[in-house]
Amino acid sequence: MAEVTVEQLAQNIANEMETRMGIGGRGLAAKLHRGGRLMPRAVRADAKRIAEALPLVRHPKLIRQVDVARLETAERRVLAWLKTVDPRERRLDMVLGMAGGVALSILTTGALVIGVLIWRGYV
Repeated sequence: MAEVTVEQLAQNIANEMETRMGIGGRGLAAKLHRGGRLMPRAVRADAKRIAEALPLVRHPKLIRQVDVARLETAERRVLAWLKTVDPRERRLDMVLGMAGGVALSILTTGALVIGVLIWRGYV
């Protein structure tokens, strides 16, 4: 019974990460590897704890090491944080960040060109 529960916890988090954050991959461990850096440290640690419990649950003797109540608490915390993530806002922030970087590069290049023209006496 614990195996199904822990796998369901991991599947819930993986589905929510894909929906809210757009992170692909097979399973929770792969999704954490790809997009874990986008999560706060405490939330990432909770999700990692669930991902690390999956292999233990599949082994008959190691299943006793898994504290399902603690994993359920961790799942609630991860899902609570994922509910606050707005996919549209994340995309908008990403686009604005890239646009800001491009604008800064263009301004810096323009300032350098004008500076060189003034230094060489062309302006």
